[in-house]
Order: sequence, then C-alpha cells, then structure tokens
Amino acid sequence: MVQVSSEYISVGCNRTAHAACWGVDGLVAFGADKLIALYSPLDTLSKGVQETLPGHTGRVICLNFIERGNEDDLKDVALISGSADFTAKIWKMNQHGKWINSATLKEHTGAVETIACLRAHSIESDHDMFATGSSDGTIRIWERRVVNDDTDEVVCKQVINNGNKYPMSLALSYLPESKVPILVSGHTDKLISVYICKENEFVKVHTLQGHDNWVRDLAFATYTGSENAHANNLFQKGDLMLASGSQDKYIRLWKISLYNPVKKEEDDEKESENVDSDLMDALKQSELSDEQLSTKAHVVSVDVGQRRILKKENSQKQYSFMFEALLMGHDDWVFSIQWQRPQLTTAADGTRQFTQPLKLISASSDKSMMIWSPDEHTGVWVNEVRMGDIGGSAYLGFCGAFFSPDGKYVASHGANGSFHVWKNISEASDENRWVPQVAISGHFKSVESIAWDPHSRYLLSASLDQTTRLFAPWNRELNGKQVTTWHEMGRPQVHGYDIKCVAFSNEWQFVSGADEKVLRVFDAPKSCVESLALLTSENSLLDHVESRPIGANLPALGLSNKAVFEGDVNEMEQAQDNHNMYQSYTSAPSTPTALMDVMSHPPFEEHLIQHTLWPEVEKLSRRLTLSILFSYGHLYEIMSVDVSSDGKYVASTCKASTPEHAVVRLFDTEKWKEAKNGINAHTLTATRVRFSHNGRWLLSVSRDRLWSISERNESDPDTPYKLVAKNKAHARIIWDCSWSHDDRFFITGSRDKTVKIWSHTPDNKNWTCVATIKCTEAVTAVDFAPALVDDKYVVALGLENGHIQLLSSVDNEANEWTQWHNVDERLCHFGVVRSLTWRNFNQDNTLQLASAGEDHSVRILNVKY
Repeated sequence: MVQVSSEYISVGCNRTAHAACWGVDGLVAFGADKLIALYSPLDTLSKGVQETLPGHTGRVICLNFIERGNEDDLKDVALISGSADFTAKIWKMNQHGKWINSATLKEHTGAVETIACLRAHSIESDHDMFATGSSDGTIRIWERRVVNDDTDEVVCKQVINNGNKYPMSLALSYLPESKVPILVSGHTDKLISVYICKENEFVKVHTLQGHDNWVRDLAFATYTGSENAHANNLFQKGDLMLASGSQDKYIRLWKISLYNPVKKEEDDEKESENVDSDLMDALKQSELSDEQLSTKAHVVSVDVGQRRILKKENSQKQYSFMFEALLMGHDDWVFSIQWQRPQLTTAADGTRQFTQPLKLISASSDKSMMIWSPDEHTGVWVNEVRMGDIGGSAYLGFCGAFFSPDGKYVASHGANGSFHVWKNISEASDENRWVPQVAISGHFKSVESIAWDPHSRYLLSASLDQTTRLFAPWNRELNGKQVTTWHEMGRPQVHGYDIKCVAFSNEWQFVSGADEKVLRVFDAPKSCVESLALLTSENSLLDHVESRPIGANLPALGLSNKAVFEGDVNEMEQAQDNHNMYQSYTSAPSTPTALMDVMSHPPFEEHLIQHTLWPEVEKLSRRLTLSILFSYGHLYEIMSVDVSSDGKYVASTCKASTPEHAVVRLFDTEKWKEAKNGINAHTLTATRVRFSHNGRWLLSVSRDRLWSISERNESDPDTPYKLVAKNKAHARIIWDCSWSHDDRFFITGSRDKTVKIWSHTPDNKNWTCVATIKCTEAVTAVDFAPALVDDKYVVALGLENGHIQLLSSVDNEANEWTQWHNVDERLCHFGVVRSLTWRNFNQDNTLQLASAGEDHSVRILNVKY
C-alpha cells in the first residue's frame, strides 16, 4: 500500500501587517498566498512548516487566535483568517487532531483586512466574541458558539459602518474591573475610534486623536502593577493600556482607567470640584476648535451591570481616556505592535502572581524591530533592544513582530516572506542578550521551476520573486538520535527579472533563464560547497574545492554576481574601512569574513540575502554577426532550459508567436557558443525541452500542440541535434513532458486533460502513442520515476487545480495504466502545479518527489511503497 507524507514545505509569508500570529499554545499561523501555514518556532527539531490549510480563494490577509481560559490557563480554541476573497473562516482542531474549517463568514463585500479577538486575563464563556474589519468600510461584530466537533455557529451581532474610511486595525478587550467589552479601531482617516458595548451593542463614545497618518495596528493589555515601577509611571493597577502604531513612524500609548472623582478630590485639594464637567467642557471646546488636546482626559459613564450583585453600589462607572506616552525611534512606517503576554512570576515573599510586563514590540519598514519598556531610572519609555538589518538588502523591512508565549523569544516576518526568530539567552529577566535562531523562509511569488543536482543531493528552485533558492538536508545528531530536516541553504541568484527555469550542467553549475531573454550560468563558490559538506555530512562534496572562488558579490545596480577570490580579500578589507564614506547610501557589500564563513547551521535570512550568492561564469545572450543575415540568441522571454546528461549541450526556448522565434536554440558548453543551426520544429512557444537520459534524444513540446524529437548528430558541430520526428499529439497546448529512466518511453501532458505515453515503433523509425490517460483537470507537470517500482513504471502528474496524482503501469510494457495513489489535498498545492521532479533516491522502499506551484510553495513528499 502506497503512503505519502510531507518531508518538507517551503513557503513565504504574505506581505501584510497582520498575516501572522503566535498563539498561546506556541503555534504560529501565517498566510502563504491563499493558504494558511502552521509553524512551530520552538520545535527542537526545527522541522519548519507542519502543514498548510487550503480553503480561501484569495490571498490571506490577516489571522488571529481565539482564546479562552483564566490567567495562566488560557488556551487557543480556534483560529480566524481573513482574505481578499471577502470571507473570514474559522478553523479548529477536531478530536482526531486535524485542523478543519468549522465556519465561513460571507457577509463582507470587500477584503477582510483586520481581525480582533478578545484579549484579557480571564475569558470564561461558552461563546466567543470577535470583530472583523473590511475594505467595504464596515466593522462586523460576531458571536461564535460550538455546535459539534466539526461545526461552529457564528452569528453577526452588529454592523458598524465607517463610510469610505475603512478600518486598518482593531483591538478588543474588557474595561477595567468589569466584563464590559471595549473595541478600538484605527482607520485611514488617522483617528482611533472607541466603542463600548451598551445593551449588547457597541456605541461610539470617543475618538483618540494624535496620529498624522494611517493607524496600522492596535494592542490592549491590562496593567497588573509592578514592585519596580518608577514614580513617574502613571499606570495604576487594573488600568487598560492601549498601544497604537502608525505610518507617521510613531507609537502612542493610551491609558483607560476607572475614574473616581471623590478620590481625586481627597488626593489633590487644588483640583476643581467639577473636574468631570471641566474635562467634558475642555473636550467639547477642543473638538469645536479642531485642536488635539491629547494630554486631557475624557470621561465616559458606563453601565457595568453590577446593580443586582452589589446592591449598595451604583452600576454606573466612569472611565477616563488619556494619552500617556509617545514612542519615537523608528525611521519609517510602523506596521505592527504587540504587548508581551502576562506571566506567572514569584514575588519577594514567595507568592505566585500573574504579572503583565511593561514590554512592547514593534516592527517597521525601516528594517528594524524594537522592544520598548520604561527606563528604570526615569520611567520614560525607551527602546531597549533593536534587532534587524542595518542597511543591507532586506527589501521593505518588517511587516509584523510578536513575542512568544513565555516572552523569551520574539519573531517577525519580513517583506520578502521570511521569518526571523531571536532568543533572549540572559538569565536575568531585566537583561537583554538576544541571539538569532534558525527560522523558515520561502518564495513569495509563484515558483516556476525546480531541479535536483545530478547526484540528487540538493534541490534548486526558480521563482517570479526573482530569486533562485537552494534547499538541502541538515543531518545532525540530537539527543543521541540522528535527525534530518530540510532548510534553505543558499540563494545563488538574486536577480532583477522574473526567473522562469533552471537546469544543472554539472553538480556545481546551473543555467537559469529569465524574462531578460538571457541565459546565465552560475558556479558554486568554495564557502557553499564546504557548508553543504558539513551540514549534509557528505565529505565527498569537498573534492576539488580549493580551486573555487570563496564567494560572490552583486555590485550596486548590477545584475551579474562577481566572483571573489582569496586574493581579493585584502582589497575588500581596505575598501570596507572607507565604505561608509563613499557608499553611505548603498547597501553594504559582503564582508570578506562573512563570505569565507563555513556554516554550522542553516543560514539566517540576513546571511542568505548577501553571502550565499554564486558567481556568474557565463552569459548566453543574443548576438549579431558581421552579416545582418544571421542573429543568435532569443528575442523574447526565456520559457524553458535543459542540459544534456553529459553536460555538453544546453537547449532553451522562448516565448514565440511565429516559427522564426519558436526555434529551440542549442549552446555548446565547452566554449559557451550557440550552435549555428537550432531546431525548427514549432510555430508557437515551445513550453518545455527535455534531453533523454542517454543524451541521444531531445524532446520539445509546444503551444502548437506538437511534440518534436531530435537525434544527436555527432558528425556536424553546427547541427548537434537533427529533427527526426514530430506529431500533433493533443487537442490543446502541451505543458510538459518527461522521459522514462531507460528512455524507452516519454510522456506528454496537456491542457486537454490527457496524458499520453509514447514509445518507439518496432522499426525504430518513429514514435507511437501506446496509452492515453484521461484526467479530471488540465495537466501542467509530469515526471517519470527514476526507477521501476515492483517492475512497473511510475509517473507523477501535476494538475491545474494543484492536485498531484501518481500513476503506475500494469506491467513494464506501459500499455495500460492505473492510479497508484491520489495524494491528499492537504499535501498538494493550491493553484497550478508548475514543476515536478523525482529525486534519484530510493531508501527503505521510499521515493521522494519534489513539486513547485503557483501557490509560492516548494514541497518534498515521501512516497513509501
């Protein structure tokens, strides 16, 4: 019986401020295109993404966990996701440990931009309240009740219309010393609206002014008091603290506290007896004059519903809203803020108490993440820790940041889809020694092509995010056991064009094609080879490593990675001293020490961006001869590339609408020159080219619904491959093709929802179709397994809807085929499967299949038979 399991999933986080959240149970959920990915940063094995949840049909924009419980017994009971498909979905884990979609909310008419779940020290109820904000200009209040293990009932209790100023951020909590919900929302009009629940309906009671740009995030926390609090600290025990982050680069802290005018009069004789009315009058006057009296308190009266319980007390309570502090330190938009979670601490007398730390974390597009707290000597809020990238090429900085449940770790996700994790290794709670930890990364746009190196030791991917990425296993011993996990080990090419295809010419050299119409050839540097040898525990990789350059640099405004040799190190060290003077506004080049480092663990994102490039050794582009009659190279965007098994020839194709441009071009790798005669077999774009394993045949398929086969011609170097056969094989475009391991058969997959198996005719002069297999969807990727399985051929099919199917022949003649296994939807892609390739690896009756898709993910599956 065939069993398929996930070995590795690589996918980047969406580029939105609320696209990730860290639950109290230690699980991080983040949006990955239209999927929800689940990841545990504190996993001791560093396995990365555990699974992905399909369901949304648009990009996932925001996520948040629903919590229930009391103080240190809080638990995550469900997950809410909001998407560009105008829906929000509730997810929960059933009794079988499987995440399911228990409810879908379809009332919004615009993208769901933000979600607020109740945050308090105690949330004990049989139902859950949460709010969603949408680009349709509304905030909706929802109530969730559990129906059974698989279903939830969610009812919309209220709709708050904000007109054309749609909400960017929401936060939900209880008023101090009550169970009355309070909701705050930040809008595109720079204001923060405050709503309080009165008679089961939220009513707007106040507007907090001060920010000069959109309010991107809001966060509540309840102050519990502190033995070390400074005298200047204006927060009192029980106060509700609100933090707001904005595109104006600033963070503002607000205090919501229980207001007692009688106590105030006793404490301060100079205060007016009519302080309540004075504050109200001041507020009204400021509103009329359009002033921002942010240091004035605003008082509201709320019925907390306690009359029946406390008969001697009035159920009316008054609360004051006041601006507390302005946090300045970021140089660009503040996208995200979050309070550290309250912790159980031991007091001086030995008692255990639930304490809210005065620590706030923020993430900004200035490429930094900051932790803020009051200074112990002055009480002024300062940034005590700054983490991130100083200069460099971190794209657009950080989108979101959050504390771990115990506060000892922080994580953030960047604009390039990667996660950053830091750990505080100091033993004292008031000290800060943060060190980076191994995290996850992945493509943040469609992955177009993947390829194993000739010995199947590592995997290379190419994406529309303009990078190629190298994935390899990390083999090590952990607690006396041998552990293997996959990680991104390098980023050989960071380009200025969308990369469409890759192929290996030898074990340490690959060719890539992009929209720039040029093929580029890259060779592995010494640091990469030595690092892979150490991490994969394969010392055989170190053969002939000394002759390689130590690394590569990408010059400012350049597209070509320049090799750096050991002789260049001294010059680079001297240039480094003058770098700030001459290149103060450009990204810092790779330092010599960083280029020469041999990694003992998978690299961090900062290292991946700059220090894992491969030197470019050749560029295969269009050239004009002295005679205007002849031109070489492609005129349009590259579509496909492949290299013969002996590494002697490179074949490539480009987009074409005429036969002139649909030529399959051939390059000789000895001199990196284009052969005079290409293969003129198609009239439209050739979508895929594949050499046979023995190098004798070259197969190409095309938009014109034809396949063509050319045979190796050793006698004429100007025509290395000569066209010998072609056939109009399908009714629609042919997307992909593949050779069997023994080159007896090849397969073609088409948009007409069929795959066809082709074999030599008995006279070996032509090729004929021996089997036609119908599929439920268009076939976009195919690949033959690298060996017979139980004396049968096995083929993997990738479909347009993201599903992957495994087929096997009835016998070794391949005339009849049957479904070998239908891969579980949770293990497949959500969107077009762009590329499939089997690893030449068979251990303990287990094969490995790598896949790439439009959903930004690269996956490796274990196929056990």
